[in-house]
Amino acid sequence: MTDPSACPAGGPRPAKAPGEGFTLVEVLVTMAVIAFGALAVLLMQSNALRSNTMSDHMTVATFLSESEIERLKSLTFEEMNAEITKRGTSVTWYVDRMNRICPTPGASCAPQYPYEVQLKYFPLYPTKYSNMAEVTVSWRDNTGRHSVHNSAAMTNLSFWRARTRTAASARGGALRGTAC
Repeated sequence: MTDPSACPAGGPRPAKAPGEGFTLVEVLVTMAVIAFGALAVLLMQSNALRSNTMSDHMTVATFLSESEIERLKSLTFEEMNAEITKRGTSVTWYVDRMNRICPTPGASCAPQYPYEVQLKYFPLYPTKYSNMAEVTVSWRDNTGRHSVHNSAAMTNLSFWRARTRTAASARGGALRGTAC
């Protein structure tokens, strides 16, 4: 072992004896570095969990809005107009993740049915033979209120086909692509 008095001030530090431990400053610095690293990992996990939850809600809301738009597209124009007459031009209902409708709409459904689906119909002018449907699915979480919007235009194709056939027969010709 070297004699500590042999080293000049600021020179190399002598090796620790087998019974000596770490100094308090070394322990505190090590604990601060470990705590800082653990905090960074916890913040990263929290951010990943929040992003994953938001992505999950967006996926469910997009599915709900797309399924409602597809349901509306499958209706005939007469069925759609009957639905508008029965339900009105704006209707709201609450659903859960599996697209099950809340039996009693209102605040009592919020915990089990977190998604609010709002459907609005707009007539497309200048013709009365087209409608626009807009579906908005919204939900609330601890970061605020979020929503997904989807819309589609639906037209009365039977009206346009009859109108085109009438115009073609008035010209004395058949529709292109048909065997008439």
